[in-house]
Amino acid sequence: MPEEVRDIGENDQKSLLFTKMVRWCHALLLLLALARSASGQEATQTFPTDTLINNVVRDPQTGRVYLGAVNAVYQLDSSLRLERRTETGPRRDSHQCTPPIPQTCKDAKQMDNINKLLLLHPANGSLVVCGSLFKGLCSLLNISNIEEQVYYSDTKGEKTYVASIEESVSVVGVMASFEKDGDDLPVFLVGKGYGSQDSAKLISTRILQDYREWVVFENIVEASTVQANPFFLKYLHDFRHAFKDDDFLYFLFSRTMGASNSRNFTFVARLCESDPHYFSYTELQLSCGHGNAYNKVRAAHVASPGEELAGHMTATGRYGTVRPSDRVLFAVFRTDEEHGGSALCMYPLRAINERLVQIIGACYTNKGLIDGKNAVRSPYSTTTNFCASVQGENLVTSYKCGAEFLTSPLASTEEFALTADALYERKGKGVLTAVGVSVENEHTVAFLGTSTGEVYKVHLSSTPKVYHRRPGDGSGHGVNKNLFFDTSRTHLYIATDKRISKVPVQACHLKTDCQSCMAQEDPYCGWCVLEGRCTRKVECGRAEEVNGWLWSPKQECVKIESFEPPNLSCRKTQEVKVGVSAFPSIRESDRLQCRFGSFVCEASMDGSQITCRLADHVRIPPTPDKQDFVAVPVKILVNETVEVAAQHFKFYNCSAAMKKVENARCLSCVTSDWGASGTLRITPAATATIL
Repeated sequence: MPEEVRDIGENDQKSLLFTKMVRWCHALLLLLALARSASGQEATQTFPTDTLINNVVRDPQTGRVYLGAVNAVYQLDSSLRLERRTETGPRRDSHQCTPPIPQTCKDAKQMDNINKLLLLHPANGSLVVCGSLFKGLCSLLNISNIEEQVYYSDTKGEKTYVASIEESVSVVGVMASFEKDGDDLPVFLVGKGYGSQDSAKLISTRILQDYREWVVFENIVEASTVQANPFFLKYLHDFRHAFKDDDFLYFLFSRTMGASNSRNFTFVARLCESDPHYFSYTELQLSCGHGNAYNKVRAAHVASPGEELAGHMTATGRYGTVRPSDRVLFAVFRTDEEHGGSALCMYPLRAINERLVQIIGACYTNKGLIDGKNAVRSPYSTTTNFCASVQGENLVTSYKCGAEFLTSPLASTEEFALTADALYERKGKGVLTAVGVSVENEHTVAFLGTSTGEVYKVHLSSTPKVYHRRPGDGSGHGVNKNLFFDTSRTHLYIATDKRISKVPVQACHLKTDCQSCMAQEDPYCGWCVLEGRCTRKVECGRAEEVNGWLWSPKQECVKIESFEPPNLSCRKTQEVKVGVSAFPSIRESDRLQCRFGSFVCEASMDGSQITCRLADHVRIPPTPDKQDFVAVPVKILVNETVEVAAQHFKFYNCSAAMKKVENARCLSCVTSDWGASGTLRITPAATATIL
C-alpha cells in the first residue's frame, strides 16, 4: 500500500520528557500497588492522562489498550503501563480553509484535536485514528508502535474527510470487508451525526488501502438516501455504538422524527455487509421501559445471556426461545430530561432480526401493513405510498439484502417498535452512561457506569439486584461509554474523563468466612467448603462435587442443625450425632474430625449425620458461676485444618443445678432444663450428688 506521510510538527524532545515523567509516576504507583497487595487486597491499576479521553479500544490478541484523547493517542500494555505516546495536536487549522492549511489562511490558529474514532485494523497491524482537525481526516498508526505513522495524507480532498470537526457530533465505526471484482477489500463503515461544516454522509464506507482509482479513507459507496441529504440536521442523530454480527452490520443511535417535536427515539439500523449500495438499510425503533419512558440510548454491549437469564427471557414469552449462546444487545437509555432517570434494557439479536424481516416483508408484499396496521415508514423522506405495490411473497428471502428495484431505506413505525422492560432503573442524579456484561457460571452480571463516575454491579435474573457499588474517583467525571473486559474477563477497564483503571470483577478472597462470603450475594463468589475459602467456582478444586462450592447468592452455609443427644452430663461421655445441612461429599482419603473445645476426636459420616466419638477423658471446662451448664464450641473439621461448620454444645452439671435452689436441691435437679435423673446420695455434709 502506498504511503504518504507528512510532517505534522511533533516536538520529539517534549514527547520524550513526558514519557519519562509518566514512567516515573508509574514506578511510584507500582510501589503503592505492592504495598496494597501486601495487605491482601488486589491493587487497582490506573493510568492518568493530561487531557480528556474520548475513545478506548483493546487489542484482543495482545491485550494492549489504546486511548484516543484530546491531542494525544496512548499505547498501554494490559496492566496500563505506558508503552508509547504520540501527539495529535494542537495544530494550525481553520474551519474555513481546506487542508493542507496554507500560510495565507487568515483564520488559521492552533486548535485542539479531539479524537472522534479509534478502530483496530488487525489485518495490516494498524490503528485507525480520526480526529476533529482538518475536516475530520484520519491516519493509520502502527499497532505495535503508535509513534510510527503508517499512513497520513491531507491532499486527497473532500472524499477522504471522515469524521466531524464539531465536538458534540458523535462518530462510530465498525470494521468490515468489501468485495470488488473478486477482490476482498478491507473497509470500515462510519456512522456520523450532522455537523454544519462536515460532509453530509450519515453512513459511509471507507477503504483502507489504495485500490485502482480509490485512495485510502475514500468513501466508496454513494447512496444518496442515507448520505447526501442536508436536512439531516433536523434529525439530530446521536450515534452510540456500531457492531458486526454474522453477515450484518448494525448502528445504534437516537434521533428525532424530523418534525417540530424534539423528542428523541432510539433506532438500530441494519444493513448487509455485502450490500454495496445500502439497499438493505432498515431502521427498527427500540422502546425501553413502560411507554418508552427511556427514549435516548447512551451506550451498548453485545454479549450472550447465559443460562439463567436466557431462561428468564424465554419465560416472559416476549422473544420466543432464547438460548444461552444467543447474542443479546444490552443497552442503557436515559430520558430527554436532565434528571429524568435512566435504565438498562436488552434485546436479543434474533428478535431484532425477526422484527426487521417482518417490516421489510410488509413493505415488499403487503403495502406496508401488519395485521391491518401501518408498520413501515420512509425514514428520511416525505414520500407516501412507497410500499403501495404488492409483490411476490418470496422477495424477502430471495433479496434479503434488498435490490435496486425494491423500496429502501425503510423504518418501522412507532407502533411496531421492539419493546423491552427496564431490567434496572436509576432515578435522579447520576444517569447510566456505560454497560459491560459478562457471564459467570451461567449467571449474568452487568457492570453499569454512571455520569458521576460510579460503577454498579447488577446480577441480571428474574429479579435483578444491585449487589455492589464502586464509588467514583472523586473527580465527579462520568464513566466513558467504552467499558470492556480483559482477555480472561477477570478484570474490567473503566475510563473516566482523564483516567483509565483496571479493576478486578470480584474480590471473593477478601472474605474469610462463609457468612461474609454469602453476605456479598456476588454471583462470582462462593464458599469452597473443603478448602475454607471464598472463591470463584473455577478456583475451587472440588467445586463440582455435591456441596463442594456454595454459591453466594443462595445464602447457604454448612450448618449444624441438631445434636443427638441434645446435651450431655459433664460426668458422662458417649457418642454425639451431629445433624448438618449442605455438607459436602467426603472421600475415603478425607479425615473427618470433631473438636469439642480443645478435645479432638475422630468422626464418621452417614448421610447428613456425623457421629463424634467422645472419649472418657474429655476435659470439660468448669461450669460458670450461677449457671448449671457450660457451652463448649464444637467444630467439624476436614483434613485437620479446614473448619466446615461450628456450633455450641451444652454439657450440664446437676451439682450446679442443685445449688441454684438451696432448699430444694433434689427437686431443682430433676426439674431442670436437662431432665436429669439418677440415684440421689446425701453425704454427711448434706451435699447431694447425682450418680
